[in-house]
Amino acid sequence: KTTAKNAIEDAATAKKAAIDARNELTQEEKDAAKKEVDDKAKEAKANVDSATTNAEVDTAKIAGQAVINAFNPPAEIKNNAKAEIDKIALAKKAEIDDRSDLTAEEKEVAKRVIDLKVLEIKHAIDIAITNAEVEAAKQMGIDNIGEFHFNSDSKTLAKDAIEQAVKVKKAEIDARNDLTAEEKSAAKELVDATANKARQDIDNATNQADVLQAISQGVDAIMAINPIAKSRGKLLPYTGEASTLLPISFGSTLLPLGLFLLWRKRNEDEE
Repeated sequence: KTTAKNAIEDAATAKKAAIDARNELTQEEKDAAKKEVDDKAKEAKANVDSATTNAEVDTAKIAGQAVINAFNPPAEIKNNAKAEIDKIALAKKAEIDDRSDLTAEEKEVAKRVIDLKVLEIKHAIDIAITNAEVEAAKQMGIDNIGEFHFNSDSKTLAKDAIEQAVKVKKAEIDARNDLTAEEKSAAKELVDATANKARQDIDNATNQADVLQAISQGVDAIMAINPIAKSRGKLLPYTGEASTLLPISFGSTLLPLGLFLLWRKRNEDEE
């Protein structure tokens, strides 16, 4: 019986570790889920204690392990927050479609900006730890989308967006514990070179469409930089591996937020 109960305890410990590793759960959800694991383990151990034969003990042990291993708490808090963001985004897109002052092309650009903002907001929700942090990220996102008002772009704003991407990528590089100081320095030099090319492309743009394309390509190129740790040799660009998808998406989503904040600041200054 002791061996059986130890096996159940091992299953509970492993399940709780798996729950702690799930970033889609808030701390409150993790705490509640781990308590439920403890309850299931307690019940399974009681069934072991009630068994009268070796076969019954083994059956109780296996059943208890199965119940614990099958337990999969849903990430309701973050999923519900993201659903609200999607709802607000759809409403904003409908509002954009109703604007007679925008061309069809401008409407498509504006709605793409909304999509990118949604990705950024969802990223903020993903990295939130507590229920309160999720709520704060959600509300900030709702406010940002609700206040978004599409205006024409400018080369100055485009370069500011590139600069934001540079800061984000360099911060990401600095946070990499697997890189040496020299590798970080080399990676950041590559970021600067990529940004300089993006700025030149913006300067060379002759129309609004070219400016928007230069922004998109520039931000993507910066966020695609994937410095490889010393053990793997050298700096490589983004190759499509799943591990690099999030930084690229996150970098792209910073673009519309940066433009929005700059537009907003200019409007406030003008007022």
